[in-house]
Amino acid sequence: MICFGDSLTFGYQVNRDEKWHLLAAKKTGIQLINRGVSGDTTEDMLNRIQQQVFKAKPDGVILMGGYNDIFFNHSWEQAAHNMITMVDQSSAKGLQVYIAIPPPIRLPVAFKEGGAVIDFERSADMVEAYCQWLRDYTASSRIPILDFRAGTDWTDPDLYLDGIHQSPAGHQLMAERLIEFLQIKKIEL
Repeated sequence: MICFGDSLTFGYQVNRDEKWHLLAAKKTGIQLINRGVSGDTTEDMLNRIQQQVFKAKPDGVILMGGYNDIFFNHSWEQAAHNMITMVDQSSAKGLQVYIAIPPPIRLPVAFKEGGAVIDFERSADMVEAYCQWLRDYTASSRIPILDFRAGTDWTDPDLYLDGIHQSPAGHQLMAERLIEFLQIKKIEL
């Protein structure tokens, strides 16, 4: 299975062996390939999905992206459109599609890279609207959802590096949620 997305998928600033997908892979024996790219918007994901997902011919894909669309483009609607397109393309290729909802933003955000002036408070509100749209879309489309927020208290600042990106402790919680999800879905790849 391929995990496809942005820095939250990639595991920004976290050692390779502490990343959520590898922790879950070690525990389950399921091969989880990380194709997250820091800074990617869903448009960037669309531009590389053919090369990094479809050419690999996996059985399934976990799509997790959209926060950068909000940070850089100040809108979640394009992310929603692009997510639908990626789901449709993946389904047409015969892939089992899963959509992941990332952990919430924890204010105040200490992330300072990228040079862009980002209103993280306003962005946090848009992130919540986008995540609700993802829940509604997956429910109406009957797409399995991997909700990294479900059953997890993300208020602990030690779970974050900067208010956006998860720390190794945050990755451990994400791995635990993924393992539960894989067990519920009885995924054996």
